[in-house]
Amino acid sequence: MKKHRFLFPASLMALVLLGCMAVVSCSNNFKHVPQTGFITHQVKNKDSHIPFDAYWNADDKKIWNDRVNGVDGKKILMAVVPVDTVHMDVRPDTAEGFDALRSLAEYFQKSVATSMEKEVAENPHFEMVPPGTKGAYTLELAIISITPTNARAGIFVTALSGIKGGGLVKRFIKKGHIAMAGRLRDESGRIVSEFADYEEDHSSLLGVDTKDFKKYAHHQRTIDEWAREITDVYSSTYGHWTQKRMICLNPF
Repeated sequence: MKKHRFLFPASLMALVLLGCMAVVSCSNNFKHVPQTGFITHQVKNKDSHIPFDAYWNADDKKIWNDRVNGVDGKKILMAVVPVDTVHMDVRPDTAEGFDALRSLAEYFQKSVATSMEKEVAENPHFEMVPPGTKGAYTLELAIISITPTNARAGIFVTALSGIKGGGLVKRFIKKGHIAMAGRLRDESGRIVSEFADYEEDHSSLLGVDTKDFKKYAHHQRTIDEWAREITDVYSSTYGHWTQKRMICLNPF
């Protein structure tokens, strides 16, 4: 009995240590962001205020800031158009995969638009409008690379019980990824800002997550986090502090 009482706390401590080791801040993944032609200024982000791996901004900060602040009665109209899935380096190779990608693209557009609408609801100088609205800034987004999570990736506890260490390594190796890019056009159609980001899946850390068995399901969580980050950057004045919301679960 004493032996079993010892094993439980020891096992629990091991899991806690693994969790602490695994949850680390993400470094810049610029080298993983594919160049697919959707954005032309693919520049590594060096601005600590911006949460993306790649970021470029035209030199018209005052114009943007004046509009956000309502100087001289000006305001920003913003539209989020359907997400591009043409500019991809890795794409689905099955009909099921293309259907899942199309659904994910629709989810991306809706997530960003909803997040933006909620954020600017109390700002009289900022209004979300339908695509095609005259005089509006246009936010164009693209999924530029995607691979799904392997269904077995979530089986973590089971692997630990039968394989010493091997289950953990396999668990991390099997993660999928997603990369996105975006560009902002002003009312004249000129591109005034571009950005891109790469993330691995947020698979369950312990046990089996049912999303592990649904193609691209984990990417919805990443997209929701991107939506909040995009909102942070493009609903405020230039230089507003934004925080990287995602964390890495890969200690290797």
